[in-house]
Amino acid sequence: MRRMFSIGESLPGTSLIFLLVAVISVLQVPANLLMKNFSFNLGIIINEILVIAGIPLLITHYLGFEKSKLFRFKLPKISTWAFAVILAVPTALLIDYAAAASESILPMPERFHDLLNQIMAFQGSGQFLIKLFVLCVVPGFCEEIFFRGFCQTPLEIRWGKWKAIAITSALFALLHANPWYFHLYFLLGFFLSWTFAVSRTLWIPITCHIINNAWTFTNNALKLEYPLKGFSHPLDISIIGGAILLFAIFASLLNLRADRDVLERR
Repeated sequence: MRRMFSIGESLPGTSLIFLLVAVISVLQVPANLLMKNFSFNLGIIINEILVIAGIPLLITHYLGFEKSKLFRFKLPKISTWAFAVILAVPTALLIDYAAAASESILPMPERFHDLLNQIMAFQGSGQFLIKLFVLCVVPGFCEEIFFRGFCQTPLEIRWGKWKAIAITSALFALLHANPWYFHLYFLLGFFLSWTFAVSRTLWIPITCHIINNAWTFTNNALKLEYPLKGFSHPLDISIIGGAILLFAIFASLLNLRADRDVLERR
């Protein structure tokens, strides 16, 4: 039991991480009922703050794990932050195209599309800002605290950088509980985990996560769908090619700038 709960250790062990993912997954059932039958916005906030971020933070406190190693909130340089912001846009765009390609092969049932549209529906600028906060900002903070903070660092120490990124991405995708989009959540999780691995600060994946969610939410509000004309149309080919080029450039810049940041902290 002591080993399962990592009692006396500085960081949570893999058994505790996987157990906590299972517990949080089960707690999504009452959270979804709260969203459906009482208040969607309140349900999201309670689930994200008290369950997804709150439980790991409480466990960290009561089991005496090293908060500074798990929840790294060292402010990055402005240039590092800027590269991450720019990088998040082509990443979100490429995931949109990947989602469209996926839909053409294995379409998600219409009722789930309707549910997603209901979740993102709003009336007026006031509701838009509220939904932007609830769907983009809150999950961006809370999910990164859990996945990139509580989960990824201990996994990296045990299994190395790339295995930790892959496992954390799979857990991230599993918790979103959408089998039709599992691979897309995995890709997003992989990107977010990579940004944390190179920057060593949660501010970078938090920023990228918020931008990704805001991109999706805003496109839905504008009724903007990809591809714009068709995968074989020159416009969409140009957009995809440009997004890949921007991704390659700014991923390299972020990696180089983040390496310098890490060296300067030592």
